[in-house]
Amino acid sequence: MNKHDLKIKRNCGRFLVSTIYLLLLWSHIASGEEVEIKQDLPKVVSIGQLLKIVREKSPRYALARTQIEKAQAEVVAAEVLPNPKFTYGRFDQAGGRYNTQFDGPSQQNMTLEVPILIAGQRGARKTAAERRVEVSEADVEIEYTHLIRETWRLFVQLLAGQERVATLEDAHQELQRLKDIISGKESAGTASRYDVLRITQETRNLETRLENARTEMTGVAGEIGVLLGFQNWKLQASGTLTPIGTSADFEALWRLAEQNNPELEGAHRETIAADAGLERARRERWPVPSVLFGTAFTDQPYGNTIFSGVSVELPFFDRGQGGMARASAEKHAASLKRELLLAATREELERAIEVLKQRRETLAKFEHDVLDTLPTIQQMAEDAYRLGKTGLLELLDSTRSRTEIKLNHLELLVGEIEAELDAMMASGILVATVE
Repeated sequence: MNKHDLKIKRNCGRFLVSTIYLLLLWSHIASGEEVEIKQDLPKVVSIGQLLKIVREKSPRYALARTQIEKAQAEVVAAEVLPNPKFTYGRFDQAGGRYNTQFDGPSQQNMTLEVPILIAGQRGARKTAAERRVEVSEADVEIEYTHLIRETWRLFVQLLAGQERVATLEDAHQELQRLKDIISGKESAGTASRYDVLRITQETRNLETRLENARTEMTGVAGEIGVLLGFQNWKLQASGTLTPIGTSADFEALWRLAEQNNPELEGAHRETIAADAGLERARRERWPVPSVLFGTAFTDQPYGNTIFSGVSVELPFFDRGQGGMARASAEKHAASLKRELLLAATREELERAIEVLKQRRETLAKFEHDVLDTLPTIQQMAEDAYRLGKTGLLELLDSTRSRTEIKLNHLELLVGEIEAELDAMMASGILVATVE
């Protein structure tokens, strides 16, 4: 068996193995079997653990970082020198009585053309590409900040959903306790059948609300998995729903925003990149000369000549006007964008702080005037019902009011935390707080 036959036999064996593997894979798919990607993710996480997972394991953040890799590839391309060009040609006698160009049946030519960047184009290209890398890094940081903001918001919603479910479960247990009291009074002849039916209806209505709250909580947990790019991650939030404690001092936060806000930093880097692009366009206006070396030789009889010369484009019509115009327009757009972002960020920070102050004041007033009086009102309502001073409707109304007050307190907490997140994001301290 020669080498050619052995090679054919080896390739056939590889093809057979590949075919068997594909058939086995298809059998798994046809039978409905699924292969799940194993993810080392905890089921119960705190906000600190979750935000650490965002940076270290999130596929969405990993995808965002590929922008930097693409920009770095442009730096590599900018550093590469232009390739030389090799030309080969051949002249053959076409007939006639006399040879007008050379003696012999043919002449062969070979020429090497080497472009030379004498106007600093290579350095300008590299600088412009490096500035674009910095812009890409800022864009990734902006996307990461938005991802952190949305993840934190959903975590707060999940934590509030869990506490909402716990509140409704407590209310359900309270109704069950009241139902036992009313059933006992019915047996003693001091309560009517209507009271039993009414408390039963109230209990079933609360059970419906409880199931709905659990469904919403499951939906929020799924949103976090979708946002971060994880499959089948049903997480639970760990922690207490309390305000973060963000400062509401506008001047202090604005000074931080000027230094740390990723969008402002990105606009600043785009301005620098536009300047580098304009310098590159100026350098690219210069034509690139080429040095040529070559030889021409004949046979029968043999003769050889050496050729050298210079080739350069004559910029009569195209003098780089288009590139300069584009670079100037990009620089103007970058300057306008930075001015717009400065004004918009300042306005957004003012709005966020004003909302934060109002929500913080509303929450404090609610906790002092409403929430602190709940235990007393609850005890008074039950005592009055037991002594026959009030009826069932008053007792149910008291129980329902306590539940609604607790749920309203959760909504006020969520509102204040979201206002704090908005202020932190506008001031640029959101990522710093996480890290």
